[in-house]
Amino acid sequence: MARFGKSGIISRLEQLDNDLLSILGDKKRVELIIVGGSALMLLGLVGDARMTTDIDILEAERQVESLLERYDMNQYVSTFRFRLPEKWPERRQRIPFSGITLEVFAPSNEDLAIMKLDAYREIDQCDLREMIQNNEIDLTKLQSIIIDDTELRINYDNESDWETFLVRFNEIKIFADSLR
Repeated sequence: MARFGKSGIISRLEQLDNDLLSILGDKKRVELIIVGGSALMLLGLVGDARMTTDIDILEAERQVESLLERYDMNQYVSTFRFRLPEKWPERRQRIPFSGITLEVFAPSNEDLAIMKLDAYREIDQCDLREMIQNNEIDLTKLQSIIIDDTELRINYDNESDWETFLVRFNEIKIFADSLR
């Protein structure tokens, strides 16, 4: 698998935008919601050295789905959508991308951090530490989302998984405190 950075992501989005333009014309706008390392790179939340092998798509309109694989995009992460906070769509943010047909969004920085805490692979831990070092996560806001039973806790029916999530959150809080 090829590894690519921010410019590779932008190039793939531009190619997808061109395909959509030829299929739909310039009158229709299509939304795409990107998560994972690609969202972090496009939002400038991690450094230029960050690389990825794919672009994780949380949501794509039907017209786009058949084209995604062509540009190293996948919707595998949508399987874990049930673990996202309930109000994440209200906090979504626009990703700077000047497509003719394509509009690109991502969850808020805090919601992206929650996804990273849920996955918690080594790369996710590195991303979280970098976001904290760069003050890209509002830890107070993140904690309020986590402790709101109607936001996140409601999505964890397994007590053990919830406890694991809380331990991970405490680890990043300890890391943040160590920077002060």
